[in-house]
Amino acid sequence: MSVSGHIRRLVKDISLRTGVYTQTFFDVYPYMFTPQQLIFMCQCLKESAMISGCCLEAGCAYGATTVFLNKFMKDESIDKQYFAIDTFSGFPEEHSNFEIKQRNKRKKIKNSFSENKQSWFNYSLQRSGIGGNVHSIAGDVTKFDYSSLGPISFCLLDVDLYLPVKDSLPKIYHQLSPGGIMIIDDCKPNCDWDGAYLAYQEFCHNFGIKEEIHHEKIGVLRKI
Repeated sequence: MSVSGHIRRLVKDISLRTGVYTQTFFDVYPYMFTPQQLIFMCQCLKESAMISGCCLEAGCAYGATTVFLNKFMKDESIDKQYFAIDTFSGFPEEHSNFEIKQRNKRKKIKNSFSENKQSWFNYSLQRSGIGGNVHSIAGDVTKFDYSSLGPISFCLLDVDLYLPVKDSLPKIYHQLSPGGIMIIDDCKPNCDWDGAYLAYQEFCHNFGIKEEIHHEKIGVLRKI
């Protein structure tokens, strides 16, 4: 074993005893979705493969799901542009403050996903072999001009909180091609992220659309 290998082994043993960097060394499931939820998203990607438009992931955090979906697209020969939008610095303050002050959510959500950078995200994708397939965009989903992407065939909207989902959902839906599919994560009551569910419910109610929830928290909109 090389010297660097011995050092990594020593550091990992120290982590095991102290708990320092436990997540880095021992958490081996990086996804915020269950296998069933990931499979369902892949099915939606495949279903919308022949629909005109690009793929969009609004709220991509560290890129684990981005990598998974793009590797699936490669296996299925789904050749589409894929855009990933995120602040890459956590929630905008006005969005998290609304959850805390108006919706009585825990203060700790304020710091969720804040330890991130676009350069880290891009490098992670590059290391996974899909760096050239994804266009990452740093920005607030409520301020982005979705018309600049043209038609959208598939979208995963995963921004967790009420305000950004309420604002961006109709904008993205407007760009969705006929036959396109939009997935809204966290459509589940009584959790830290149920603001997303409330915004989804309001949208469905306002436009006379029947709610469609799969695998506990995956809200779906299909453009007829």
